[in-house]
Amino acid sequence: MKKVKIALFVVLLIAIGGVVYQNLTFFATKHALVVDLKFWAYATPEVANGLLLLGCFLIGFLSAYLGGLVARFKSGKVVKELNAVIDSQQEKISTLRGEMDILKRRPVQPEPVPQPEPPEAQGMPSAQEEAPEA
Repeated sequence: MKKVKIALFVVLLIAIGGVVYQNLTFFATKHALVVDLKFWAYATPEVANGLLLLGCFLIGFLSAYLGGLVARFKSGKVVKELNAVIDSQQEKISTLRGEMDILKRRPVQPEPVPQPEPPEAQGMPSAQEEAPEA
């Protein structure tokens, strides 16, 4: 894959070189940029078209790079925040596992089941007292 990338880069450079060579007169032609307002006028020194195109390309490249750099810093901040959340959740998991291990080691003590009170203790007559005497 690395060789394919290198080959494509070389082909791209050859194509750009061919375009420049075929249009050398256009790229070598010099023009001055003029800003003429009613109250102020400014003219740049004459500059070749090739340098103007190269300057525009570099300005576009730098603006795209800086825009991507801002996005990269924002995503880096989000990654740090998410890593902090992960760390706090890992700490919570470890404390819960420790509590779970403690509870597993503790012997289970059965809860005492309340025994029903005998009917005499509740003030109700027993079955013998209710039976008619014969």
